[in-house]
Amino acid sequence: MTATITTAARPFNEAPRPDYGRRQELRGVSKGVIVGAVMGLAWAASALGPLRPTVAVAVAVGAIAVFALLMLGARRLHHAAAAIPQSAAPATDLSRVRRRFTLVVVAECAAIAGAVNILGAAGHREWIPAAICATVGLHFVPLARLFGVALYYATAVALCLAAMSTVILGAAGAPGAIWQLLPGFGAALALWATSAALLVTTTSDRGRARTSLTGIYR
Repeated sequence: MTATITTAARPFNEAPRPDYGRRQELRGVSKGVIVGAVMGLAWAASALGPLRPTVAVAVAVGAIAVFALLMLGARRLHHAAAAIPQSAAPATDLSRVRRRFTLVVVAECAAIAGAVNILGAAGHREWIPAAICATVGLHFVPLARLFGVALYYATAVALCLAAMSTVILGAAGAPGAIWQLLPGFGAALALWATSAALLVTTTSDRGRARTSLTGIYR
């Protein structure tokens, strides 16, 4: 989720003024909200299989409604960013941060691929959703430091708890559907809650959005 300099959130009705940091913050948070909304929808969809058709349809409708609301919020942020007059960008090299972000994502994908292959070969394919959920959660830890978003630590904890709960309950003899339902809906709720919190803290005049690309690594 790319954004820049740490800055206090300001109401959208404030008179536009040249502010490169605020403009980039809003654009970055908008992209982050979109990613969270899309991935949350994907996780929710992955958990529909064990449900009865009528329940699955109702849950799918609810998931799409949440997705739509988050996308509307992201669109509002994008328009707010566009309304801020362009100003000269600070002389900050973002290439280092982008490289580190790329490394985190590559490591995440490699870990997921490794877990899928190992668990599949070991005959424990039911563990795969929980393993992916935990890996996604862990990748938020370096991102929290990289972007200066403390909220991502909570996201990491929530995703890892969903994964751990799945393994504990599954190993204790819970119905087989738990291996799909808990990581799927747990991850969806964690990612959607993160996106909603980003929207609230960025648009509220009482909150501070710490969404930074350059505030940590210079």
